[in-house]
Amino acid sequence: MGRRCLLVFTKPPVPGRVKTRLIGHLSAAAAAGLHQALLDDLVEALGGGRFTIRLLLALESGETPPPAASPVAAVLPQCGDDLGDRLWNALADAARDHSLVAVVGSDLPGLDAATVEEAFDRLDDGDDVVLGPTADGGYYLLAIRAERLHPRLFAGVAWSTDRVLAQTMARCDELGLRRSALLPGRDVDLPQDLEWLEACLREGRFASPRVADWLRRRQASMVAAPSGA
Repeated sequence: MGRRCLLVFTKPPVPGRVKTRLIGHLSAAAAAGLHQALLDDLVEALGGGRFTIRLLLALESGETPPPAASPVAAVLPQCGDDLGDRLWNALADAARDHSLVAVVGSDLPGLDAATVEEAFDRLDDGDDVVLGPTADGGYYLLAIRAERLHPRLFAGVAWSTDRVLAQTMARCDELGLRRSALLPGRDVDLPQDLEWLEACLREGRFASPRVADWLRRRQASMVAAPSGA
């Protein structure tokens, strides 16, 4: 386990600070509840993997990270002016103690330990970088050999746009990094993503028990709400 470290980037479940593109379709409190359910299900799904898990929180001034609880080895603050800085700083810190490092977000229903281990296995087999692409032009996972980590992979990337994956692949090529891609994944940012998630759970494509419970409670509250509310 000591060679491999996975970073999970996330935020505290504070209404109004998480899942903001779903607010309007959901209340701020409901969006925060969904965020927490997604994170808890993800950590549980990753818990059996042969890698160390670090949780990286985007905290505001004066906030402190909570203590770590198994299977998470450490809960740390994200440090940096933008997402690129924060990714570089967290991965570089992990690379001091681990020869293979990776990062994922927290809103990834269906992501499991086997997928993360496949990424690490590809690094062991000779790849320098492994990317998990998303349909919106970003990536849900980046894994890299510690000695090949470079700030150029993260500096000046147009984060939160459909150019993230293409720019990152171009940086890999520029740095001479051998790269490969996992099967595409999907995160939950927009109302149509929530519809997709409901369909996946209904059809049994993957298990996400806390999210399923959140959906049941949301549906029950909608049924119970008076007409016109």
